[in-house]
Amino acid sequence: MREITYDRHEFTWPEPEARTAPLLVFVYDIPYFGACGIFPPRHIANAIFRDGGSEGGMSPGATWEPFELSESEYAELAREVESVDPASFSDQARYAWQKFVFDPSFDGLQEHLDWVRQVCEKHREAFHERMRRRSRARDGKED
Repeated sequence: MREITYDRHEFTWPEPEARTAPLLVFVYDIPYFGACGIFPPRHIANAIFRDGGSEGGMSPGATWEPFELSESEYAELAREVESVDPASFSDQARYAWQKFVFDPSFDGLQEHLDWVRQVCEKHREAFHERMRRRSRARDGKED
């Protein structure tokens, strides 16, 4: 799997942290890569990758040299996302606490922000419930 060199930006650190990580770890280190826990289809992921990221301002960010994934690279990444527990690399990626899932019913949407809006309309409540369960489990208050 491709390795990505990027800078991780934190609003509390004066300088970005230069990093190199496998693509799988990288996508779990990008703020707002998915939408409400849903992994983007290839054309949306490539729009994000072509953008080169953001320093984040008052929130975390990540920046990189723009790139795109081929169909085969995206397929390999999707297989990894489906099969790997992101907790196994939580020491390397900021958002490895969430397991991305796929919802191909939105794959026909072409614009990134349209995709985010419509995906979150459907998945927001379930995503927030997963976050609440995670918080309760972390605090030792499991149901």
